[in-house]
Amino acid sequence: MKRLAAIGTVLVPLLASGGMNITTNERVSAMLKPDVLRGDLRFEEQGKNANAIKEHLGAIVAEVKRIDPKGEYCRGGGYNLSPRYSYKDQKQEFVGYSGTLYFTCELASIDQYDEVSAAIDKVSAPSVRKNQGALTWGVSDALEREMQNRLRLEMLRKAAVQAASFSKETKMVCEVAAINFGGTPHFVPRMEKGIAMMASVPTESPIQSDEESVLEASVDYNCSNRVP
Repeated sequence: MKRLAAIGTVLVPLLASGGMNITTNERVSAMLKPDVLRGDLRFEEQGKNANAIKEHLGAIVAEVKRIDPKGEYCRGGGYNLSPRYSYKDQKQEFVGYSGTLYFTCELASIDQYDEVSAAIDKVSAPSVRKNQGALTWGVSDALEREMQNRLRLEMLRKAAVQAASFSKETKMVCEVAAINFGGTPHFVPRMEKGIAMMASVPTESPIQSDEESVLEASVDYNCSNRVP
């Protein structure tokens, strides 16, 4: 049995015999239009009354759950409460508490994002400071899964075409033996997805750039001599 390993278009013979094995590394991709707006909301409050801070942050959590009871749009909601100290003459002095609350939301439009933000503002205590991250377009998990399923089918079609090409070039019968979808499917964004926290700013329409969904696989082909 003859085994050939393919690296790109380079074939390396491994063992001389009557048949042939070929391995190639294949790549398929498609462009996706982002379908969700991603934004971060962070809330902070400082004071000497821990129960008041808990109550204020809890009101925000309750409002988000009212708006999104199934957690389909916003993730997070756990808040941290920690004591604050100052140091004077090498002595530690308690000055109060600091509470923080964080959400990451994926919404369909700026209007929907503004509605969520406005509803939260109505229940927020004046002592709570809200920081709003810049909005960016992104690809939702549902759209990503759908595209990866399509790319797997595209990979099968590509492998079948390649098998036919090998059959023609080698004058043998070549068939797909195995496809290993190794590695993690990934997206190549056309813009940076990172979001820097900043003070509350008016929401504006962010740039919407397509992203490339990529799927890679190692494909094994078996080739045998044609039966006369």
